[in-house]
Amino acid sequence: MGRESCHQCFRIKSLCLCDTIQTFEIEPLIVLLVHPREYMKTIGTVRVVRLSLLGSILLRGHGKEFDHDPTLNSIIANPNHHSMILFPGKESLNLTSASPEKIISEVPDGKRLVIFVIDGTWSAAKNMIRDSKLLSALPKLSFDVQTPSIYEVRKQPNSYCLSTVEAVTELVANLKAKNLCTPKPINGHLKMIEGFKKLILIQREFESRPEHRHAKHFRKGKPVQFKT
Repeated sequence: MGRESCHQCFRIKSLCLCDTIQTFEIEPLIVLLVHPREYMKTIGTVRVVRLSLLGSILLRGHGKEFDHDPTLNSIIANPNHHSMILFPGKESLNLTSASPEKIISEVPDGKRLVIFVIDGTWSAAKNMIRDSKLLSALPKLSFDVQTPSIYEVRKQPNSYCLSTVEAVTELVANLKAKNLCTPKPINGHLKMIEGFKKLILIQREFESRPEHRHAKHFRKGKPVQFKT
């Protein structure tokens, strides 16, 4: 008989994160696009975001599958939405350095900002966008990474690489700085990091047990890079 798991964070109940989750909300809609390989990884951080950020949506699939996803299609087709995807590049709108005039010109007033965030390795994220006509057509959004990742459990290939929970925390901070959102409570997005830190501590302790050293295979793969 397998060990009983939490139906919210999907971790075994002895390693459940839910008691550390503090919820918050923002005006923009955050849609988490999770690669199937990442979905069942208990060390993945996307569930911390999904449980913390009220109203966020989680969709699972490869790039081509999203073109036929009714939820994704309805979000993008909604005339009251302005959809963007968090991904670096020369053509992306850099929230950190963009002027107020640039923000106004690229984020229409009166429409709800929708931001798609990919949860997957760097190569998987690129492929998901490339293989989806809908995702590849979205304008891109990015930010400057000011603080290196604390995600010690999963090896970071570069200092500007972040886990999904760190990326969303930084995204919200940048949106807030540009008056594109007001978190409720005001610093609620920072509370996600507390749950994230507990996840790291739990995994470290888990890996330290001789019978669980195989758990280090979770460190394989590269997180999405947000350097512009």
